[in-house]
Amino acid sequence: MFSVNLLYIMVALYGWALKIFYVPAAYKEVFGELYPARYSLANLFMMQVIELPFIFFMGRPEVLFCVNASALLFITSYLIVLVKGYFFLDFFNGKRLLKLQYPVIICWVALILPVLGLIEFTPMYKTIMTIVVLVIALGYIIQLDRCRLRLVKEIREIDEDEYSSSADFQVKFAKSIKWLPFVVCVVLIATFLLNSYWAKLVRDIIFIVINVWFAIVSLNPHRNAQKLPKELKKKDEKGESLVSTKYRLTDKYCKETEKKLVQTLRDKKLYLEEHFTMNDLTDIMLINKNYLSEVIARSEYQSFYKLINTLRVEHACQILKEDPTTKLEQVALESGFLSGSAFSQVFKRLMDVTPKEYINRIHAE
Repeated sequence: MFSVNLLYIMVALYGWALKIFYVPAAYKEVFGELYPARYSLANLFMMQVIELPFIFFMGRPEVLFCVNASALLFITSYLIVLVKGYFFLDFFNGKRLLKLQYPVIICWVALILPVLGLIEFTPMYKTIMTIVVLVIALGYIIQLDRCRLRLVKEIREIDEDEYSSSADFQVKFAKSIKWLPFVVCVVLIATFLLNSYWAKLVRDIIFIVINVWFAIVSLNPHRNAQKLPKELKKKDEKGESLVSTKYRLTDKYCKETEKKLVQTLRDKKLYLEEHFTMNDLTDIMLINKNYLSEVIARSEYQSFYKLINTLRVEHACQILKEDPTTKLEQVALESGFLSGSAFSQVFKRLMDVTPKEYINRIHAE
């Protein structure tokens, strides 16, 4: 256990040094875009040195309890900073960060007192501190979940501005990483509640693997530089827009262009193309992409995804009206959808009924 804990701390320190000092020459010029939360992640690595008391005072129950509780509090609170800093580029100055961690600091002082021998580690103390730590940690986890919901919403908005099929959505890193903070929190809570040396051993091994994975990602010289979507940069930490909402185009221009746009899509049946994108539409309409995006955003459709899929659903409805016995998979493919399941999801979202319910309604009429 001593060896695993020592390895855990050494890997964490290595991760901190890597984030602070290492900048691969292969993508030096775009390092800020690849790692916008570089220093926040470095601080997260450094926070893991709170495990040091466990090495020096191994065998004392108050030390095990203090270390597990401190890890739960410090890491869950700082995960909020890390998630916001990477995905939303929110600005956290020193005062704001300190304010966020006031409960952690106060609680940590109470946790360290028995370790220093200033108060007795009694069952009553342990019960009270267990409740306090869980309440504080739960508050941070709720904030993390709000970040996740905001992230999911903004990811979809970004993708829907560019693509007509969900299978083509490109913001993949955020989707793959959004659950990692919760996995970390679950491991921390389980270790804290079990409060056993074996549970801590398993937790240390899990965190070593995660830290090594972060190190491998950092050292990868072939990683592609991808800028964060501009839409995520336009909002502050409260989710409020930082960009002027003043429109560049006149209402008349928008209405005329919208009418021309929809007519072109209908006449050429462009919406039946499975992988139709905003770039394809821009090339066909010969209109500046930013202007066309504003036209769509101010229309009843609001997004490129909804525009194309509304026309696809209308086409599907026409097929079903002509022949309600047509198989839904065939209807989906003939309407531009990649699969029957994708068709059903979009149909339900836009029509508020499933395709089968819609067919029943046709029969009833």
